Amino acid sequence: MYVPQNVLAPDVVPTVSHAGAPARPAYAGFWLRAVACFIDTVLIMAVFLLGASFFPATFEKLLPPTPVSLADMPQPSPIVILILVSVGCLYYTLFEASGWQATPGKRIMRIYVTDLHGRRISLGRSFLRNIARQLSGIFFIGYLITRFTEKKQALHDILAGCLVLRR
Repeated sequence: MYVPQNVLAPDVVPTVSHAGAPARPAYAGFWLRAVACFIDTVLIMAVFLLGASFFPATFEKLLPPTPVSLADMPQPSPIVILILVSVGCLYYTLFEASGWQATPGKRIMRIYVTDLHGRRISLGRSFLRNIARQLSGIFFIGYLITRFTEKKQALHDILAGCLVLRR
């Protein structure tokens, strides 16, 4: 059941209780987050491809029709990499700091980002979290630690003081 965030007391974190077990917060694990990330990637790529359809000559230079080998593929320039990372960071930062507290992928998976007290995160904290996501992405170690942390936090969640919870 969806409960709007403004209905909850500021220091309340949603809990899950099982018969006979004490209530515990409903932390989102690795696989829920991975599926949400996949959905967000598909959405971002769809927008990218839609943009590419309006400017085919520009994007044709990036992907030649029949490359002979991987060595013949054009290598993105540092500015292209910077733009792609910036767009991704902006996407995640704005959505996670919004009233949704989630990207569209997280929202579909019914998970959202909070601070350690269950409150909506600020734009600054969201930005810090998404810059730290770049560290988590190195060999995915930052994501894999979710299995071993009590609150199922990834490295970027720990660094930014955030939780990802289930609705």
